[in-house]
Amino acid sequence: MFPSFQTEAAEMRDVLRRYVPVIRTWTTPDGHLPDPYETIYSENYAPANAAAVLAAVCSSSRTEEAAKLLEQMLARTVTLLGDKQGVTPFCRVFLYHYGLMALLLAPEPDRSRLVGRFGGVLAAYEDDCVVVNTNCAALQWSMELFTEMLGLRPANRELLRHRLTFIARAQLGSGFINDEVTEKQIHDGMPIAYHAFTLFLLLGAIAMIKNWPEELEAERLEAERIIRSGMLWLRHTVTPDGAFAMIERSSYQTFTWGALTALLAYTAPGGEYGATVDAAFRNWLPYAHEDGTYGCTPNLLPHSLRVGFETYTHLNMYNLLGLTGIAVAERVLERGIRLPEAMSSEAAESDRELDATMIDAESGYAFYRCGLHFFGCTMRMHNRQYAPVMQGFHFRLDGRKVPVAEPRLSSPYRLSAKRDRDDVWEGYAITDEAGLVHVPDMTHNVQLTAESDGFRMRYADERLSCEKTITIGDDGIAWHYVLEVKQALRSIDHVLPLVVHDGRNPLRIAETPESGVLLLRTGDQSFTLRYEGTASPEMELHRSILSVSGISAKVYARASGPLQPGHIVRWSVKLSSSIL
Repeated sequence: MFPSFQTEAAEMRDVLRRYVPVIRTWTTPDGHLPDPYETIYSENYAPANAAAVLAAVCSSSRTEEAAKLLEQMLARTVTLLGDKQGVTPFCRVFLYHYGLMALLLAPEPDRSRLVGRFGGVLAAYEDDCVVVNTNCAALQWSMELFTEMLGLRPANRELLRHRLTFIARAQLGSGFINDEVTEKQIHDGMPIAYHAFTLFLLLGAIAMIKNWPEELEAERLEAERIIRSGMLWLRHTVTPDGAFAMIERSSYQTFTWGALTALLAYTAPGGEYGATVDAAFRNWLPYAHEDGTYGCTPNLLPHSLRVGFETYTHLNMYNLLGLTGIAVAERVLERGIRLPEAMSSEAAESDRELDATMIDAESGYAFYRCGLHFFGCTMRMHNRQYAPVMQGFHFRLDGRKVPVAEPRLSSPYRLSAKRDRDDVWEGYAITDEAGLVHVPDMTHNVQLTAESDGFRMRYADERLSCEKTITIGDDGIAWHYVLEVKQALRSIDHVLPLVVHDGRNPLRIAETPESGVLLLRTGDQSFTLRYEGTASPEMELHRSILSVSGISAKVYARASGPLQPGHIVRWSVKLSSSIL
């Protein structure tokens, strides 16, 4: 074990151990593991992840309770694998992968006994899932290795090469792995969460296999190369509080906590990539509920409200998947596994670039960092259309979160239609003469350039040309707009989503005698929100649960209207903070 990380590993083991009673509470008398709050597709692959967590517990602090539950969860996993009519092929890939991982995590003699009971069925199982995305390929690559390491059957060498080649081809030149790639087509999805998850799945195989066979050495080296390149990209998103900037699908869901913790344990536990493994591990612990579960998204609101959840997110599934990441992180620290020095030294040499901007036109993201100030920005609207263009996200002002809600558009996005009231985003909304509302929705990159304190963006369409800047510094975060109108418009409004409650702290708002200024207070922070060049801002009464940040509401301010071609509109919004 890394001597300096013994405490972290011990605390990880303690967190996993404390989850055993939660799994027991969820388990029905007949050995099922349904979600406590849902009925639709509520069990999914949770039993296999529960088995992995329980196996990790048995490996460090075995109890009869944990060992009995482990066997129950593996029995349920095998049953679900056999239900090809009721369980989708993609779900069965997760079940098979994590069921095998549980056996590798389990201590002897538990492993031998469990392999003796379930090994025949697992060895005979035939995967019938086509590659539906890149993380699916990573799951399939790892589980093929697991079967050989457990002595169930030899790995299919041709399939191993195919799956790893598939992942490598999905990795852009910048190092980013696009998850929305299938055997037949490539979509411009670019979810950051699944970039990290794919890297984590590759790492899982490296962590589970203690002694790699010589004939599989090329597989390990290629996986390490993909992880190295992917982490050189991901490090630009990591902030000192142990989180990483995300947008698009599954942003800030529990499983990303475990994935980042494991990845930092393997590549940069001391904080070389922006945060220590300890900071990443502790990042999600404050979101624990009284019953021992964690919020699936980083807020303290009740699970049943599903605040910030994707439609496919369930409490048991993502809690256990996240904790599987912690189990892998603990195994990495306990075994002292590190990305080879020849690879990590390349990152160390470029660490000086971390405190700067990163603009990646291929993935469509840009990231700004200066000391403890940070934010990410979208350069185009991606395939799933989760956020408008020129959208700032993951703001950190002096290292602290601000009450600006993480963006999220409702699905499906409806082009040139009246905006959904639940949508959470910052930007302008123009209303044309027909009464239709439009937001920046370009599927090609805007022109983005780095400034000393942020980004400047330009684009033009048939309605207007726009110059937008987002800046951040010791005096706050500012959004500046200059719009030149090309077609007659009814109005232009500015929209800013604020978190009105995160489950613990309400947002208190007060107007001031000064026009266009609002005073905000949440927890131990106070802010001044100042508008220049607009009418007085007003917060709508409607509340949205789309954002992972919590319950949010939009502040609207009329910038101008009605307008004729040639009209130029300028305005700015600034959020400044002070500690109470």
